[in-house]
Amino acid sequence: MFSFHYNHIGSIVRFLTLTAIVFTFSYCATAVSIKFPQFPEGTKGQKLRSVLDGKKKVAVIAKEPPPAIRRSFDRLGLASELNETMRAAMKTKLQQYGYYTVLDIDSRNERYQELARTQTGITQAQKRLGLELEVDHLIFVNMTAIPRVECKVELITDAVAAAAVALQLALAASGVEVKIDNTTTSRPTGVLYLTVFLEGTIVNVETGKSISHSVQKPVRLANQAGNIQCPSELVAFNQALDLATTEIANVLSPQIITLDIPLESKDNVKIGDKKMINQLLVDGIRWIEAGDVEQAIKSWEEALTYSGGTSKSALWNIAIAHWYSGNMEEAQKYFDLTLKIGGPNFFNSEKRRIYAIFKQEKRRIEEEG
Repeated sequence: MFSFHYNHIGSIVRFLTLTAIVFTFSYCATAVSIKFPQFPEGTKGQKLRSVLDGKKKVAVIAKEPPPAIRRSFDRLGLASELNETMRAAMKTKLQQYGYYTVLDIDSRNERYQELARTQTGITQAQKRLGLELEVDHLIFVNMTAIPRVECKVELITDAVAAAAVALQLALAASGVEVKIDNTTTSRPTGVLYLTVFLEGTIVNVETGKSISHSVQKPVRLANQAGNIQCPSELVAFNQALDLATTEIANVLSPQIITLDIPLESKDNVKIGDKKMINQLLVDGIRWIEAGDVEQAIKSWEEALTYSGGTSKSALWNIAIAHWYSGNMEEAQKYFDLTLKIGGPNFFNSEKRRIYAIFKQEKRRIEEEG
């Protein structure tokens, strides 16, 4: 008979983790990584496009919170740093999204604070500031209310104890005689809910068009299972601020997405020397791996010539290479030929998805001039 006790569970879980490693071998085709901005969906994305007008240079400004809010941060030791903490968090998040060129305004912080406090004639002030700094947009971040803090005691699952019970039940189900440990898997635990009330606004300094978005989602921070003390408010505040700035960035900023598009290394052509054509396809991939897109296109064009213009793989690779190089009209031409020659069997659902993204990106570039 096997007997499992709670104090042995840690070693059992570690043993299972080590023995659960699975080795898999797969061939990874060479892919071209293309980056493009992804806007919010629906009307939010349309309005953001209108406000941005294809321009990307921004400065982030934190508005001065009211005295009551600043006093509430005295006990966390953040009152004197609150503005900079908010601005840095918003700036970092926008940089992570990768779309904007975020201007460093540290040396002119007082100038921005003066602007942030202005309530009348703010559009003209923004225009003057935009000309002064050569920025296209100002992004304001503002704490609108005192953070809400709630500390509770909840039953939290002890992961180690739960893993032990699951293991015992699995062994019992397989016919192994096991002594089930009746230790409960849930324990009273301290849980902190903290809500940061944050508002973000982006303003086009030339047109005055703007978008605002407010966030009031609580973050939940649980202590270690069995510890009924309230978790750290400072840790919870940092998590809540990260959550809030993420929510704001989701509305006020496009996000740069990387799309990895596999290239085709062979083609079952009916015209021409198939061996030579497939070798040229591989040669092109080797060139693009070496960073020479122009030479890669030449290899695929040669493969296309050998196939009498019928190599759908060469057409696809050339289309992707032109997209990667920013030659959107050439890419469109080769995508159309690929669709015509390859048909639905070659131009499968994944390729259609990639083509739909290309068309959307091409349209965005045309609209932005």
